[in-house]
Amino acid sequence: MRVKVLYFSLIKDKLQKAEEELNIPANSTVIDLINTLKEKYPHIEQFFDKVMVAVNEEYVDKTQTLKDGDTVALIPPVSGG
Repeated sequence: MRVKVLYFSLIKDKLQKAEEELNIPANSTVIDLINTLKEKYPHIEQFFDKVMVAVNEEYVDKTQTLKDGDTVALIPPVSGG
């Protein structure tokens, strides 16, 4: 199945892209997707551990099962002052 992944903040900067479409196995969870991204981008794998995740513009738990055509936003923590 195909999902669109949206990247923000540090991840977007490190990958130098805001989004991409990925093929993942049917019945994959958010955790499975994150593990796929860690393998694909090992140089920034630590950034994927602390992301907040939204699927189709709703925040979800990382155990959420994904469906074909979902849009997954990965939002790293933001610090400021």
